[in-house]
Amino acid sequence: MSIGFRIKNRVHVASSELVAEFAKLPVANVSDAMSRMTAAGPTLRPMHRSGGMAGVALTVKARPGDNLMLHKAIDMAVPGDVIVVDAGGELTNALMGELMLAYAVKRGVAGFVLNGAIRDVDAFVQVNLPTFAAGITHRGPY
Repeated sequence: MSIGFRIKNRVHVASSELVAEFAKLPVANVSDAMSRMTAAGPTLRPMHRSGGMAGVALTVKARPGDNLMLHKAIDMAVPGDVIVVDAGGELTNALMGELMLAYAVKRGVAGFVLNGAIRDVDAFVQVNLPTFAAGITHRGPY
């Protein structure tokens, strides 16, 4: 049985100074220090040209192919946030494409980690907003 959507307000976030210090560290070192926590693991690939990211994570749990809460996360984001979405690794439908990317850039989002697919990959390469996703598809969300 579905309980609907839950949106939790921020209680505590890392300081900008702490985020800046983490940005200096190699991601492998951070992973090792966190007991090699897998998160989405080896399925994630960069969808941008180059560069990394560090920021306060704004997390989203979504049904595969359903991006309603990703829209809400972009609306809620403050400049510097990294939006992290768990969509179960489903690659049939994209979570986002060029239009949502443009809106996220306007909102100051620092990047995305998507356990799901994107579309309009050329826009991600051109804009070069750090985005790591599990795959690419031409099919939009439903």
